[in-house]
Amino acid sequence: MSRSRPPTTLILDNYDSYTRNCLKLFEALSSLEPEQGSAGDVKGKRRMWDHEGWQDRVVVMNVDAISWERFVAEVLPFVDCIILGPGPGSPHKTSDFNWPTRLIQEYGGVVPIFGLCLGHQGIASAFGASVVRAPSPRHGQITRIRHDGNPLFEGIPGVFDAVQFNSLVVSPNGFPDDLEAIGWAENEGQETIMALRHRSRPLWGTQFHPESISSTYGATILSNFLSFASDHISTSPRRRDVSLPLPPSVLALTTSYKRGLPNLISDVPLPYPIPGEVFEGLVKGSSSLGEIWLDSARPAAAPQYSHFIAPSCTWSYSLVSNTMTTRQHSKPASTSTIHSPNTFFTTLGNAQDALKRLTQVIDSSLASVPIGFIGYIGYEMKQVSLPHCLPKESHEGNDSEFAFASQVLTYEHETRAWRATCLVRTEVRDSEAEALELRTASRFGVDESEAKAWLSRVTAFITSQKATTSTSPRVEKLGVMTPDLTQPEYVDAIERARSLIADGDSYELCLTTTFRSTISPALAADPYPLYLALRASNPAPYSAYFHLPQSDISILSSSPERFMQINRERFAEMKPIKGTVRRSDDPVEDERRRVELEKDVKERAENLMIVDLCRNDLLGFCEVETVEVPKLMVVESYQTVHQLVTSVVGQLTPMVNPFEAVSRAFPPGSMTGAPKLRSVKLLEELEGHRPRGVYSGVFGFVAVDGTTDFSVVIRTLVIKGQDLSLGAGGAITYLSEAEKEWEEVLVKKEAVLGRL
Repeated sequence: MSRSRPPTTLILDNYDSYTRNCLKLFEALSSLEPEQGSAGDVKGKRRMWDHEGWQDRVVVMNVDAISWERFVAEVLPFVDCIILGPGPGSPHKTSDFNWPTRLIQEYGGVVPIFGLCLGHQGIASAFGASVVRAPSPRHGQITRIRHDGNPLFEGIPGVFDAVQFNSLVVSPNGFPDDLEAIGWAENEGQETIMALRHRSRPLWGTQFHPESISSTYGATILSNFLSFASDHISTSPRRRDVSLPLPPSVLALTTSYKRGLPNLISDVPLPYPIPGEVFEGLVKGSSSLGEIWLDSARPAAAPQYSHFIAPSCTWSYSLVSNTMTTRQHSKPASTSTIHSPNTFFTTLGNAQDALKRLTQVIDSSLASVPIGFIGYIGYEMKQVSLPHCLPKESHEGNDSEFAFASQVLTYEHETRAWRATCLVRTEVRDSEAEALELRTASRFGVDESEAKAWLSRVTAFITSQKATTSTSPRVEKLGVMTPDLTQPEYVDAIERARSLIADGDSYELCLTTTFRSTISPALAADPYPLYLALRASNPAPYSAYFHLPQSDISILSSSPERFMQINRERFAEMKPIKGTVRRSDDPVEDERRRVELEKDVKERAENLMIVDLCRNDLLGFCEVETVEVPKLMVVESYQTVHQLVTSVVGQLTPMVNPFEAVSRAFPPGSMTGAPKLRSVKLLEELEGHRPRGVYSGVFGFVAVDGTTDFSVVIRTLVIKGQDLSLGAGGAITYLSEAEKEWEEVLVKKEAVLGRL
């Protein structure tokens, strides 16, 4: 059966957090099979698509990337059809749906348009329909869709499952004669319009999201629309060759990506004293810059290594001043301004790129270690990573800090073996290496003599130790921690959030508060005993101790949630957690709670919204065909809680380095809600314009070889001076019950503080 090239398609993104997931539907077109008749013969109604080169004929563009005049002159002539993507808000508000209305009215007769959610509502409102509140908002919920056999649903059963993310619907009252409803769903006993078409123009729309991971027949619906578009083009006055790729000027507007210093690695198999003894004997106090323990306090979970680091230099970044302060041993700190178009992300990313080019890995068969950049990116760095994210009022302190590891001591939990790794400077200096160190005011790596001396000290210390039994750490009792938002204030914020969701301004809002207290000067100067107590009481895959005294910051993490991991083959994994319940000491009750969480409609809806958001984020810098969901909503059990977890993966495109990948997905969707940009703005108001700081950001490393692992900063104690803080929160949907949400906040708080 012959195949057709898909028509050139523009996908307009209304700053929704799901729009790029449409690319997965295009990628799936080639796997659609011809329709079969009752005797197995090919019926021939479904068009088969030639998949080759499709990414040169599909572009995702932000709706305000260019002016209306430029769009008409420079983009519209090159596209065959348009997908109006979903988004927050209402088509009746020009701030939410501006020139797309003009596009529908002026070009909807000649350019085929397919509207999704807000785009669907926009088509309806452009012809006089009213968009009103749904009987009940549906966000992340799977709905049974019924259709009337319209060709948009060719090859699809009369009733099928699809996911909704909407608070508003097109009203059937006063429905324009120009339009025809072709799909419906029941909502609180009322029939709501789920799909429509224009009777004479090439316009279609669906209220549901065919691009969602849990929707069925999404690729078939897209295929049917593209068939309509191809047929229309063949008879249209603006007929053009659909095989032509988009010109570079249009592809450049896309929001998705198209496509020395040798490293001496010495493997040191040694006996195994407990990790804490080695950290205390070899790392703690050895550097005036501080100490780092990237821990896996729960050995059965990833990561399976613990890493010990004494930093060789650090970088602190302030948003308010847009400056980076560099600190090295025995040298005064130096501060420099980062000039546009550079950012803190690109500064470190360019340094990592250069180091990778200049570095030779002696034995690539060994697992990668974090020789490279280790630190946190605070939540307020959203001002850098998100377009149109307005800055907060001025706040004190740094917004991101990274340390450089030239030497790493690694403990492998499974084998109980130790490895020592160095980044060694060669005697022959490369001009690029010299330029890099001048540009960053930093010295990377150690001389060979330093490396040998360090390896000797490490070997001597570990071989002289004997395995001992760890004792319970003693630490001063923490004082009462007071939340920024009290229970009544938090409950009120939840109800305001539910109202915003009902108005269609968001699908889900991750509301948070921060609990605060003060600690003694002694504990502030050395919070290590507190970390040991936290490590013993709440072990987690992303436990970490990050103490930089010159920067006046300590992070004590017991985070269970991965933000992003990137391996040597440049495959990225995001692992969002949404859905938490406290564990029980009674095995029967504990299992009941686990099963209840696994089946909970609200929790699954929350998780699904973030899963589709993560898919959309990865499609901003990964090859489309590699973005998959290998694990969807699986319960993982930790020492104190059960949690609902999903895994989303994709492979970075060649043009993207790890720091850029992290920045393009930042902040974590599990800490914002969806759509991300609108939700972040709404949360500013709901949380009283208080900076979240380190909490809700990410913590981890980017190694010189590009391997990357960041956790989401949750279940984490942060110390600045004598101030101790712990953030906690939860995802708010229209189905949320305020008192239960507050209880979930307390569960998360007690998971960290319960035994401290």
